[in-house]
This record gives sequence, C-alpha cells and structure tokens, in this order.
Amino acid sequence: MAQEQAAEADGANEAIIVTGSRVVRNGADMPTPVTVVGADLIAQTGATQLSQVINDLPVVRTDTSSTTAFVGGGGNGPGNNLINLRGLGAVRTLVLVDGLRFPATTFTGLFNTDLIPSSLVSRLDIVTGGASAAYGSDAVAGVVNIILNNKLEGVRASAQYGVTDAGDGDEQKYSFGVGQKFLDGRLHIIAGLDYQDRKRTGNCYSRSWCAQEYGVMSNANSAQNGLPALIISPDVRWSQNTPAGLIVSSRLTNAFGGQQVSDDGTTLLPFTFGQLYAPNNNQMIGGSRRGINPASSAFDLQGPQKRLAALFRAEAELSDNLKAWVDSSYGQTDNQGTFAQLRSGNQNAAGTLRAGPLNTGAITLSVNNPFLPAQLRSQMQQIGLANVNIGKAGDGLLVPIVDYHVESYRVAAGLKGDLGGWTWDASYVRGVSKLDNVARNIINQNNFSRAVQAVNGTGANAGRIVCAVNQSATTDAACQPLNLFGVGTASDAALQYVYGTAVQRSRITLDDVSANVQGQPFDAWGGPVSVAAGAEYRTESIAADVDPVSAAGGFIQNYSALHGRSKVFEVYAEANVPLLSNVPLAETLEVNGAVRHAHYKFSSPEAPLAGGAVGPADSSFNAVTWKLGLVYKPVDWLRMRGTISRDFRAPNMNEQYILPNVQNSAILDPATNTSTQVATQSGGNPNLRPEISHTKTFGVTIQPAAIPNLQLSVDYYDIKVTGYIAAVGGPTLVTQCFQGAQDACAFVTRDANGVLTFIRNISANANELQVKGFDVELGYRKQIENIGTLDLRILGTAYTKLTYVNAGSPLNGKCQNGTVTQQAYPSMSCYQINTRATFTSGPLTLGMQSRYIPKGKFGTTYVGPQDDGYSPTLPNSINDNRVKAVTYVDVNASYRIIDNGPRMVEVFGAIKNAFNTNPPVAPANNIGTNANLYDVLGRTFRVGVRMAY
Repeated sequence: MAQEQAAEADGANEAIIVTGSRVVRNGADMPTPVTVVGADLIAQTGATQLSQVINDLPVVRTDTSSTTAFVGGGGNGPGNNLINLRGLGAVRTLVLVDGLRFPATTFTGLFNTDLIPSSLVSRLDIVTGGASAAYGSDAVAGVVNIILNNKLEGVRASAQYGVTDAGDGDEQKYSFGVGQKFLDGRLHIIAGLDYQDRKRTGNCYSRSWCAQEYGVMSNANSAQNGLPALIISPDVRWSQNTPAGLIVSSRLTNAFGGQQVSDDGTTLLPFTFGQLYAPNNNQMIGGSRRGINPASSAFDLQGPQKRLAALFRAEAELSDNLKAWVDSSYGQTDNQGTFAQLRSGNQNAAGTLRAGPLNTGAITLSVNNPFLPAQLRSQMQQIGLANVNIGKAGDGLLVPIVDYHVESYRVAAGLKGDLGGWTWDASYVRGVSKLDNVARNIINQNNFSRAVQAVNGTGANAGRIVCAVNQSATTDAACQPLNLFGVGTASDAALQYVYGTAVQRSRITLDDVSANVQGQPFDAWGGPVSVAAGAEYRTESIAADVDPVSAAGGFIQNYSALHGRSKVFEVYAEANVPLLSNVPLAETLEVNGAVRHAHYKFSSPEAPLAGGAVGPADSSFNAVTWKLGLVYKPVDWLRMRGTISRDFRAPNMNEQYILPNVQNSAILDPATNTSTQVATQSGGNPNLRPEISHTKTFGVTIQPAAIPNLQLSVDYYDIKVTGYIAAVGGPTLVTQCFQGAQDACAFVTRDANGVLTFIRNISANANELQVKGFDVELGYRKQIENIGTLDLRILGTAYTKLTYVNAGSPLNGKCQNGTVTQQAYPSMSCYQINTRATFTSGPLTLGMQSRYIPKGKFGTTYVGPQDDGYSPTLPNSINDNRVKAVTYVDVNASYRIIDNGPRMVEVFGAIKNAFNTNPPVAPANNIGTNANLYDVLGRTFRVGVRMAY
C-alpha cells in the first residue's frame, strides 16, 4: 500500500526513487519496507508541524517531547523536533529532504524537520530498516525522506488556530505555497512559507492528573517496615527545601519539630514531614506544602515557540537532455523555557564548601548571620548550635529563563540529465545553522557562597550588613549580602551579584558535493538490469563558544564549549537484477544489492583528553556497508521481500569533543536506598569508533483478488548494534558498581563515609543493543455506492526483543512504559496500533484516528507484586510495576465551500485526544507520567481554512 501510494503521488507512469534505494524504479517492488505519509493525511490532522504527524506513527518514539525539551543547553535543545525510529535514538535515524542532507540544528548532527514549509511537502517516505549502503551514516534504524512537491502549480494557502481544553497553549499557523511555470514551461519555480506562534501552557499543576503529585519514593528502611524499596504514590513532595527556606539541621528538628520560614522571612512556621522521610532523602509522601513541589512547578508542560520556515526552488530545462536547479531555504525557531536550579537541602554534603555544585547539600549559615529570623537564632542559642543547615528552593529567589534561538539556511544547486540512455545528477549543498543559548538568572556558585555568609559590619562597615569576606578587609568589593529567608526578600543588588547570564553561541556548517549516475546497461533473464553509482564528499564543522564563567564551571548549570570538524568521502554502487518475470510461479523474482565505502576524518583543536586535560585530537577510520535484498512475487496477489544489511553510524562531534561539564544528577543510591543529588561530569570521548549494525527484514504483502482494494503487509525486523555509543548514565554506573562491576566503579567516587560525591559519565563504545519485532500495515478502500468512499489504514508495531547490554547485566527495554528516572537505555511499549478511518462524500470529509498503547511495566529492572519472585525486601522491589493501557482518539472534519477545478476553499477542524484521556501513572522527570510516550496536554482543538487556485 505504501509503495503504491508513493507511485500514485508522483504520477502512475513515472519511475520514482523511494528512500530505501538509489536505483530509479517503481516503488511498488522495493525489498525494503517503506511507509508513506501523504500530504492529504498531514492536512487532515490539522497538525502545525510535520513532527506531530510523524510522532504518531507506531514505529516512532520521541526523544524529546513538549515536556522533556524545556531546557536549552546545546545538544538537542527545545524546539528541535527529532525523529526516533524504533526507539534506538534520533541519532540513528537519517532525515533527508529530496534525498539530500540539511545542515544540523543540534550538536548531535540532527535536523529539525519543522524547518521545512508544510505547504511544499508532497509526502514522507519512512524506511524502517538499515539504509547506510544507500545513504551513508546514521541510517541504522531507518530513513525519513521529506519529498517536496516540485511540480506544484498555483497557490496553496492556509490559516489555522488551536488551543487546549485547559485554555492555554494558544497557537496560530499560517502557510503559503506557490508554483508557476515560465518560458513555455522550461522554467518552474516554487516557493513556500510557514509561520507559527505558540504560547506557553501552564505547569504541572495546571492539569488535575499532574497536580496529584505522583512520584517514585525511595524507602530507606524496606528491610524493617515491610514496604518495598520503591513506592509509586500520589502526594510525593519535596522534603528538604521550600522557596522561603526550611530548617533541616537534625538537632533543631529533634528539639523543636519541623519548621519552615514564613514568606516574609521573619518568623518560623510548622512544617510537617510526611511518611518515609529520612534526613538524606529529598522526598516524602504527604506532609506540608501541597502544590508547591519546586521540581514540578519549575517548567511549563509546553513552552512558547515562534517558528518561521521558508523555501524557494527553481528548475530550468536548459536542453532536452539537461536540467539545472537551485533552491534555498531559511528557518528560524525561538523557544523559551524555565527550569529548576537551586535545590539545596540534603544533609549529606556541605553545600557552601564548594566541593561540588551547591545543591548537593544544605546551605550552612552561622548563628551570627543577621538575616536569621529572631526565633531561629533564639532556638540555636538554647541548644548551643553555632551553625544551621537551611534547605532552599530557587523559586524563592529568581527563576532561570532560557532563550533558545536557532537560525538555519541552506543553498543548493545541481544539474541532472540524460546521456546515451543513462541519467545522471550532480549537486552542491551549503548549509549553516546558528544556535544561540542565553540562560538568565543562573547562580554563580562562588558569588553565591560568599553572599550567603552575611555578618553585621564593624569598623568602617559598622551599621551595615556585609559579606563576611569583606568584614575586615575588602576581598570582593562587588559582593552583596544575600538574604535567603523568605520570598522576595533579597535585595536587587544581592541578586545581581549572585546571578549571571550563561551564554553559548554556536555555528554548524555543512558542505556537501555529490554525483550519481543510473542506467540499464543490459538485460538479464527477467528484464533490464538497473544500476546506480555515485560519490559524495562532505565536510561538517561545529564551533560552540561559551561565556567565561561557564568555561570555568562557575555556574550551577554551565554550557560547554565544542569545536570539531569532520571530512567524509564516500563511494557506492547499487544494482537491481530481475532473474525471472512473468513465468509460472514467478511473476517477479529479482535481487537488489548495494555497497558503500566511507572514509572519515575527525579533528578538534580542544578535546577532552585522558587525565582531565584538554588539547588537540584527531582520528580517522574506514567503514564498509552493504545491503542485499530479494523480491519474489509468485502469483498476482502475493509478494515476498527481504533484506540483510550491514550499516554503521559514525560518532558525532558532540560525543567526541564536547568539553567536560559538571551538573547535578538525581541518584538513587542502592547502598543506602536514598535519593540524593550528586555532582556528575559529562564530556566527550575522542577515542570513539563507529557503531556497526546488522539488519534483517523479511515480509509479505497480500492483495487478494477476492477483496479488491485490500492490501496487507507484514514485515519482520531484526537490528543488532555493536559498539553502541552511549554515556551509560550516573544512576546506572552507581548501580553497576554496587553490584560489583569494577569497570563501573572506576567512574564512581565516594568519601570516607561511603557518601557519593562524584560521578564521571562519558560516552563509550562499550554497549550493544538488539531489537526485534513485526510491523503490520493494512489498507482498504471501499466505494459505497451513491454515498461516498471509506478508507481504512491500520499501522502496528510489535516488539519481541529490545535488549541493551553494557558493562553490567543485559537490560530489557521491551514492554517498559515508564521512562524510569534511573534509566539509561532505550525502551518501548510491547506494541502500538494506529488506526485511521476516513470517509469522503462530495465536499465533506470525516476522519477518526485511534492510537492504542497497551499496558506495560513501569520498569523492567524492578519487581512488583505482579511479577514472579516479588518480595518487599528486594533492593529493586516496587509497590506497583504496571502502567495501564491507554487509547487516544483524534477526530477531524473538513468541508469544501468552493470546489471548482483548481479553485478550492475548504474549512476544517480537528480535535486531538477528543475524549481528554489523562495519561496513566508512570512518574518521571518530576511529573506523574512518561511524557515521551503519553499526551500531557489533554484535549486540543484546531480550526482553520485552506484554499487553492
């Protein structure tokens, strides 16, 4: 079905190139499974971005969602809608536009599909299998090829408005496309423009399901209290800090009970610690301060965005055998997000000693600090306490705001022609992306540590409150004392001193020259042999510079510098050989093969080296990939196909050269079964080698004559990736070390008391991943006499295996519906089914789509009451290890007011998540569900009008 749609979209009699191959041929006989999403489907959904349609497909799992992409910081910043086939990671999915690469809009080499105007998109070809032999690196999980409508004639325009059922997230989108022929049809020009303006939604507490404060609570005393080690529960709240300040000194808590500072900073109020509270645990169940969890309220469920995408293309027929084309595009996105920053409070570190980031522990203040509430000072004097530990959430000071601006432009030109029965093409692409991260209200750790230690001045400073460092001599003239007690009580001068602006400005460039030739040099037993060959030379570079404070690691959260360059030279050849044709039991039998050789060279003037040094580094390698495919059609109604391939992914420059950076990680320490914040260093590894994958696909397509217009395809896939590049993750390293893996212990540091103090987490080729399963696609069209036409399409993906192996035991990601805070490996639900029904009758079109996600485990590494061998005494026990099934229903309708040949005016509307289905309980990332898998916004309405003439 998919291949036939592709052929129909481009003209029934015209040979086309389907993404899985370079050989020019009709797509109906491709050995590689191809799913096609047409422009009509994109229009029906009312989606404002291509990614919204793609991410609904069962074979896709989003790496970043509207919730998980709210923080900037280089890498894959907010607003970059990235495609992740099979859950193997977006870096293993290659995105092309008309078969050519675009400049990356992320450090990881990925391209934001939303920078292509939707008005010019003809269809999306999605290959769910290895295609490195045809297109090179990154096509491990597959390829998404955005096919433009280069034959557009006339004008296409649309305007639409959308809003959530909660009344937030308003968005407007305007789209315009035009195509025109000149010079008796020898010159064809198309142009398109998209503009979108989306407002922010509310935070977690704007949705009733999220306001229940579901979280995963660690139970430090599971051996004594009979409860499991982990508990999923509502009312999970922060137990170690409040915006106004919380007293966390154990002696004060034991003597006077729980106490929090009033918002005006002058008095103490009771604070009730909830269930399972422990001094080294930052969470509790129940207790005080419902509705102010600083980790949940710190960001919007969906941030604001403005997007502009424009493209121009001209193609000229210079002679009967020669054409020239040129296109240019420009895209811009502006996103903003807020995030949590200061989260001090745990008593397992002294946060102001600067042994690590500030929020690894409580803030220790002297009894002589003049900002202490009088009641607190009196209590300290009563029990002879010289210092007090304060838990403080940054919401009580200033909230960090990140502005993430991306500009990307591309100019490409090429020639294509016929030469003695052969076709050829050559092209040059030049692309540049500029990425600007500007994070305001970021705490400067050294300044903060000095500012909180305030004293009453003496001598020349008598009568004033000053920083302790300036009491006897002026050590830091800029230092202004910071009042931590209360909300809004700190002086503007102190805030200006303590907070700064972190900046990261980046430039990514792409230069790509390629040439291809295709032809049919001779006939085989079953018909003409088709061959293709080509070469490509590509250079890419990244230059990311940061502010001096970030470079020195001075902020609580810092940007990292990155400088690198790659040079790639590739050659390939492909052939399709028909062995039999139109003979008994072999209407078609043909083989398809391809091979590609690539030489990579990487270099950086400043890369992270062994021992913590920074210096120049370079590397090079060769990679050979190949593919072998077979298509066999024994009878009219049955087609069988299969491929085996060797694919690869080169390490991207972010994985190799990003300079070391220390941030905070939430770690559940299995040694104490408590949750804490630990300083974790990330950074590149210039010694990485390419990933190698082996892919097998086998499938059948059935078109029974007894049921006209019915087509069913079933494909089996098996992808195994060795040398899988990943940073295992701080939580995984800690767990593996606890289990006795000495390789992991080399990256984990504890102090003399066994307290976690530091984790070094960098990428390595130490991992392996394998995924197996089945794809099912069913299409049926029924003409209902005198009424209309019914179209039915069902897409399904089932996983039989998803195993990730690193230094520890194999990890199973199949049937895991929870993101799981401690996860550092891919996971997918057992299966997903997407069903779409469309009814058309004259000017009226009605549509409905359902997306079914079955129940699954919260975490495959956990053991709950539903699992064999459950015991609450197990260190990985959990009270509920199941996530409920969910079905989302979307509906759409359109009506053509004017339908007169090329002139058309149509009004349309769509409701996404029509029944306002809440996501199931699967807490992660400080909200109550897995935002990568489930809808967190609720019912959304879209209405608009489109026209053509």
